[in-house]
Amino acid sequence: MPSPSNSPTTHHFAKFALVGGSGVIVNMGLLHLLTAWGGLDYRVSGLIAIECAIVNNFCWNLLWTFRERKPDRKRHIGAMFIKFNCSSGLVAFVINWGLLVVFASMLHLHYLIANLIGIAFGTAANFMISSLWTFTHRK
Repeated sequence: MPSPSNSPTTHHFAKFALVGGSGVIVNMGLLHLLTAWGGLDYRVSGLIAIECAIVNNFCWNLLWTFRERKPDRKRHIGAMFIKFNCSSGLVAFVINWGLLVVFASMLHLHYLIANLIGIAFGTAANFMISSLWTFTHRK
């Protein structure tokens, strides 16, 4: 059971959602640019866009959303980044990218709409994982 200082709060979720909004802009923008302008297949563009959004979200969550949980040493930031990338990456690559591919290829939705659906499904899981595992207080 998480301690009260590690439990998700409405305040943290609101910040997390704003950061997530910036991640959606990064993800959707890169997906569109790489696919429509760069000529990449949306499945490849989707993977690149997801990883760039993960890096964007980690930086903003570290500096703003969970700043009171910021580690005191650079090596701890590296460990947090690996945890965030693993947790967010797992959720994003399974849920976001998976739904992007399924909805675009099987249901023939436009790839940007399919991507938004995937992002929506991964948001709550990413918040819980980030709040309870990635950005935990150091003891």
